[in-house]
Amino acid sequence: MRDRSQQQSPSEVVAALSDLVLHPAQTFYHSWNWKAALLSAMLRAPLFLIATLRQGVEAISIAVFAEALYSAAISGCYGAVVQKLRRAHPLWASGVLILVILPGLLLWFDYLLHLYTGMSNLKGGMLAAASLSVLSSLFNWYLMSRDSLLVGKEGRSFASDLKRMPRMLTDFLCWIPRHCYRLLRSSSVHLQA
Repeated sequence: MRDRSQQQSPSEVVAALSDLVLHPAQTFYHSWNWKAALLSAMLRAPLFLIATLRQGVEAISIAVFAEALYSAAISGCYGAVVQKLRRAHPLWASGVLILVILPGLLLWFDYLLHLYTGMSNLKGGMLAAASLSVLSSLFNWYLMSRDSLLVGKEGRSFASDLKRMPRMLTDFLCWIPRHCYRLLRSSSVHLQA
């Protein structure tokens, strides 16, 4: 059991971030999360296909190729960071990094990439990517904190992860309303006290 002062200290998050900065090759080369990269490319590339559907084969090809390549490369690195931070305390600090700061930064680079390629309907593609990014970031954190989609010594086979995926998705979809209910209930108890 953690005492109150340890729960409030960002030492685990700071230690994990320090390790990422001091040993980037270990994190981004050896722990590059190919599972997250593959799933991200498979989910995000079709969004840009749909966003450029009316623009012709060349525009579609450039947008889909750029997104698949970018999202695979970045999501592998992002997956390595999430794997490292998945249980770091305090959870709010991990959450801000995993759900807000890193996805926001990566979406900005994604926007610049598609702006550079001259993608039409950039706004539609980026809105869809941002929506998917928030949900997938939360889902990745949820999965990795439950030892799924991990790579390296901690990981299982990809087939095993995929086999668990329907159950994990159901648990995740049930976790969101339960978690929101607990937050509302605890805040109302504090307000009444």
